[in-house]
Amino acid sequence: MNQLAHKQEQQQEEAPSALDSIDACKALFDKGAKRQRVCKMYDEMSDRNRGLILIAGGMSPKDYKREFDSFDDLELQKVRSGMQLMKEMVLKFDRRVGDVRRLKHSDICNIN
Repeated sequence: MNQLAHKQEQQQEEAPSALDSIDACKALFDKGAKRQRVCKMYDEMSDRNRGLILIAGGMSPKDYKREFDSFDDLELQKVRSGMQLMKEMVLKFDRRVGDVRRLKHSDICNIN
């Protein structure tokens, strides 16, 4: 058997069942799955990024060491509003100035 036929045969054997695929698609729209993704992403953030989100949400930056699941509902709402505020700020810069990653020092400094 040639290599191409052998690879195709392996791919057919490894393909998930239709029910597994449907369940995986449904999980994408499940609120619990989205919360788990947000939780995982927050917990993997650097301390600095966590602190920025907390400050933007009106919380103390001292809570940057806490895990996502340790926040109560009111605190989670503040975390959410902090994320939204940061997103709005970045979008405003993008619209008015362009991609901030492409700014040079000379674009910002006071040199004539």
